[in-house]
Amino acid sequence: MFRCLLMLSSLAITCKALEVDDACKLSNGKNGICKLVTKCPSAIELIKKRQIPILCGFEGLTSIVCCDKTRLLTKSRDSPGKKSKNYCLSTYPPRLAAVGGVQSFAKEFPHMAALGAINGDEVKWLCGGSLINKRYIITAAHCLISKDFGILTHVRLGDLNLKLDTDDAEPQDFGIKRAIKYPGYIRTKSYHDLALLELDRKVNFTDYVKPACLNVEKNSTNGQVLTATGWGRTQFGGDTSDHLQKIEIFETKNSDCTLKYKYDPKLTLGVVDDWQICASAPGKDTCQGDSGGPLQKKSTFHHTIYGVTSFGKACGLANFPGVYTRISYYIDWIEKIVWPNGIHDGPA
Repeated sequence: MFRCLLMLSSLAITCKALEVDDACKLSNGKNGICKLVTKCPSAIELIKKRQIPILCGFEGLTSIVCCDKTRLLTKSRDSPGKKSKNYCLSTYPPRLAAVGGVQSFAKEFPHMAALGAINGDEVKWLCGGSLINKRYIITAAHCLISKDFGILTHVRLGDLNLKLDTDDAEPQDFGIKRAIKYPGYIRTKSYHDLALLELDRKVNFTDYVKPACLNVEKNSTNGQVLTATGWGRTQFGGDTSDHLQKIEIFETKNSDCTLKYKYDPKLTLGVVDDWQICASAPGKDTCQGDSGGPLQKKSTFHHTIYGVTSFGKACGLANFPGVYTRISYYIDWIEKIVWPNGIHDGPA
């Protein structure tokens, strides 16, 4: 049967090197989606009628055809986290500003994004973010609008020093097609401080620009060393750093963290373990301008993001840990937006 399907498919009028879940055009001119022929009822019906489906390409010996999206046999039933894991594995297959921080080096954090808004004739860089696939940045929801500079308009990837052209960097600049804050976020509280930015075009992956992976496990980091990065202030009330900074910090018990913030009006429920991570180290803290940047752990070939920088007290204030939005709680929401049909990126 597969031999027959392949023979019929080879006669298709349109033949493009597309992959599963890429966009395509049906013979009637409507938008379709590329699927394995065995999972495409509209194509199977055409073949039964001795008509030829539009061919997208092949996966092994099986045809990939342009499928009517309204008539798919099944919808994705992946459990939350599966798409994130698969995307990470497909991108990195297995192979044999900050207080007290230090400068990072070229290509060390290729997922790091600088987020900015127009300020006169230049861009004012206000927050950080992380690239998670060719089209999306993850950041903090409170970064979307600045009372002084308005809404975010610019994203820069692949940079190291935001002011120099002589550093070892290959920047890529993007506009923002849409900003999506987590539905549970409200500006008067510090909970669910998470947002996604859809870029105006696909990113070109290079040694300087690559996505980070997302932590999907709900358990604690168990005292592991984590790294926070950003172009924020290097001291309370000081100037922002032009050069990307990094600090190593440790997760703090949320019960202890809640005691530190018990009088904070934005934390009426205390620090919620499922939603938030507290992390600190003596003399080290994230600061203004680091917001939205990643709290991450590096493996051999890539970084995994555990949290997004949300808020803290005066930068570097003794015994006051920074608070980060815990990524694992929001995986289902992230995947429905970033990979609605599968781990392959959408059309350019």
